[in-house]
Amino acid sequence: MKILCVVNYYKHSVVYGGPARSVPLMCEALAHAGAEVTVFTTNANGGRLLDVPLRSEINDQGVHIRYFPVLPFVPHQYFLSPELSNACLRETHNFDIAILETLFTEATGPAVKACRRSSVPYIIPPRGQLLPWALSQKRLKKELYLRLVGRSYLDHAAGLQCADEIEADVVTALGLQAPKFVVPNGISITAWDSLPARGALRKRLGIGTMEPVLLFLGRLHRVKRPDLALKTLAGMRRRDVHLIFAGPDEQNYQQPLIQEARSLGCENRIHFTGLLTSDEIRQAFADADLLLMPSAMESFGMAVVEALASGLPVLVSENIPLGVWIEKSGAGCTVPLNIDKLVQAADSMLIDREKLTQMGERGRLIMRERYDITKVARIALAHYDSILESMHSLS
Repeated sequence: MKILCVVNYYKHSVVYGGPARSVPLMCEALAHAGAEVTVFTTNANGGRLLDVPLRSEINDQGVHIRYFPVLPFVPHQYFLSPELSNACLRETHNFDIAILETLFTEATGPAVKACRRSSVPYIIPPRGQLLPWALSQKRLKKELYLRLVGRSYLDHAAGLQCADEIEADVVTALGLQAPKFVVPNGISITAWDSLPARGALRKRLGIGTMEPVLLFLGRLHRVKRPDLALKTLAGMRRRDVHLIFAGPDEQNYQQPLIQEARSLGCENRIHFTGLLTSDEIRQAFADADLLLMPSAMESFGMAVVEALASGLPVLVSENIPLGVWIEKSGAGCTVPLNIDKLVQAADSMLIDREKLTQMGERGRLIMRERYDITKVARIALAHYDSILESMHSLS
């Protein structure tokens, strides 16, 4: 099977969060499972462009990757790349199926046009962009886009690849005509099998070995609610708990958070690391006692899966799709997006270290059963095979 994946950003563009990790992992796993995978992407990387060869093909972990330049003098978050669009129009006919990771961006139109012209079925993973909170942001623009072209793109897809049942239910409620199927984001289990020795990050940040640590891993963005993480820390009974904010500052949140921490009396117990590498994330997991994710919305929650695979228990808001499953499995706690509930849960969880350890072990075991990327890739390929077989039976 020859698969084309069109995506606005790819490996190393981790400033954009989880998809920059989950999409490459899936592409590599599909390639290792026997598919021939080609990626068309851009050199976008937030405020700085990736230093990668442009236009020529790169082979990385069995995946054929071609980077195309985004337009200069245009904000990179728009991912405008006429060369990528032209490549789709010119070359899509060479593939059996296409995965379009470009919803609400300029590349979707040319990619859909190329697929329909060449009778190549295409799949759109919504990536949480059709969830209510996401649609409420820049609402008028998104409503106009969907009304003019977006709904047609979605309706004519061979499938909408949802990350979980919650997203599938939301997509169904929107009345979209394309078939829906669920393929969770997977992780490389071996990457999280063992963590480095505890202490390196604590030492760098001046945190004692016995002081409890909450870890907020993700972009400092309003959807992630770092303000609630700070208020959780400030409201806790224990006054020796530290909070580490680990992620890029997308919306100039750091200074306001510092100012608020000063007014709440916990400024000396918050720490900022900026964007972390994979090895640094593993060290952060080793040094933390609890992952705190009070997000207003997550399409999936890669940080949660990685933390659990590392044996770190989690405290998440009910807006995390994995939350219900986490609660049932005993690998963490899920609460409403309410500061009192968050404080109560954090206090309760940090009281009993033995129970925290047991939660972490449950998470580690269940991650291997449900989210191993090799298993997830086989699920995806089965759906793609079914789509192709259905097309062939109709032709």
